[in-house]
Amino acid sequence: MSYSKATTMSDDDLAPSPIRRALAWSGIALLLIACAAALAFTASRPQPDPRLTYPRIHGAGGVLPVGPDALMPSTTADHRLYIDVDSDEATHGEINRRLHTAAKLLNLYALAGVPNEKVHLVVLFYGRGVDLALSDAAYQKKFGHPNPNAGLIRQLHQAHVDMVVCGQALGHQNFVAANIRPGMSLALSALTTREELQAAGYGEVPKEPD
Repeated sequence: MSYSKATTMSDDDLAPSPIRRALAWSGIALLLIACAAALAFTASRPQPDPRLTYPRIHGAGGVLPVGPDALMPSTTADHRLYIDVDSDEATHGEINRRLHTAAKLLNLYALAGVPNEKVHLVVLFYGRGVDLALSDAAYQKKFGHPNPNAGLIRQLHQAHVDMVVCGQALGHQNFVAANIRPGMSLALSALTTREELQAAGYGEVPKEPD
């Protein structure tokens, strides 16, 4: 009976080929790049201030408690204010700057102990700001993704904030009244609405600095 000679593998046979080594190093390099990018993205995102409180509108417009000797708004007077939203640009994470201000105002008055029924706030959408006033379906169709401000707008609506849409700006963007969010009012124009609000004693809320 004869036996075949057993074959043995040399160290060279066991060593990975140059192509395999290159692929392995490429995979490691890509993994390191991905990890570095993820860390950079996390580091660049603004971290929420743990001192902020949200006494009326949650998740937006956080406010800081102050000392007992600070000047406070009247808890008995009616506070009438309006905010222009003339841009759809998101500047507070995904939240529109002016909607963030609206939330901040409500939180400030709540922090000061002003009764909710004493705060009368109107948000006036015009220019590119009317995009934020579109219904979920209309916004999704135009931009291909949900409105990131939808949750905040719902909270503002539940807080009895009046939201008014400029009919001129809406029409110039080829939308009609049926395309705006439920609960919002359509006005002839922002120009005439602003004058009516001022005549009724509403003060304009200025834009906050960056």
